[in-house]
Amino acid sequence: MKFTYRLIRDKDGFVAECVESEAAGEGKTAKDAVESLRRSLEERMFRPDAVAPPSQPPRGVIELTLADEGAPADRRSLDPGGPGDAPLR
Repeated sequence: MKFTYRLIRDKDGFVAECVESEAAGEGKTAKDAVESLRRSLEERMFRPDAVAPPSQPPRGVIELTLADEGAPADRRSLDPGGPGDAPLR
């Protein structure tokens, strides 16, 4: 699964916001914020919600890509070469 995120510096460190969902992650460093976002997305996508969940829930790969196009100047990501996953080519 591929998601895009914005990386924003705030007074306490960094916030990584997912563009496609309401998930976000925070951290003292940009890398920590992105990893926090990844964990948040994994919890949302792969948590078992059924009454009798399978013994082993399926795990997928979450790819994060930095987003900037069309964002207002105050909501743009800090570093287009940031700590997310390298683009697939």
